[in-house]
Amino acid sequence: MHRFLWLVPALLLSVPVHAEIYRWVDDQGRVHFGERPQQGAERIEVNPQVIERDASVRQSEEAMRRLMEVRREERSAEQAAQAQRLAQQREACERMGRELARYDSRVFWYETDASGKKVEVDRSRVQQRRSELETQIQERC
Repeated sequence: MHRFLWLVPALLLSVPVHAEIYRWVDDQGRVHFGERPQQGAERIEVNPQVIERDASVRQSEEAMRRLMEVRREERSAEQAAQAQRLAQQREACERMGRELARYDSRVFWYETDASGKKVEVDRSRVQQRRSELETQIQERC
């Protein structure tokens, strides 16, 4: 919508002006011009002055257009990166939630020692790890 707002003034300025102009000389001999004919006025054709934009104006407009395009691309890249970060965070939160649910569903925890034997993990260590996981979930999710 906003990019079309500049179009309205441009269209209005591009429409040729076809106002009738009249020229007459008054009693004191002064020449006058006006839109309404006076007695003895002659109608004259006035061509509107066409103002060409110089090269520097065109260059600055092109530079502005390129800058706006770069900003639009940067904004799009930032939004994509933000969406990816949020998806990764959501995935990590879901993973931690599943892990926390395992702490609630299991009674015994085992780990393998240096000799390759399964050893039951002490309840205090399990509870400490569960508390750490809950803290991470509260901070990150």
